[in-house]
Amino acid sequence: MKDSAFAKNITGNAYFNSLPQWVKETISQTDVTINSEEELRACAEHLLSPGGESAR
Repeated sequence: MKDSAFAKNITGNAYFNSLPQWVKETISQTDVTINSEEELRACAEHLLSPGGESAR
């Protein structure tokens, strides 16, 4: 994940911490920029959707 003010503190985010480990790792290892919890939720929901699950 690209650095942003939000991303630098993402491990303190309750929603991020509630995600399955594989989702947290995928988000952390991608080149996506996440600037808000709304963007984090959208990214996680995509990964958790039936088509997005193939990424793991």
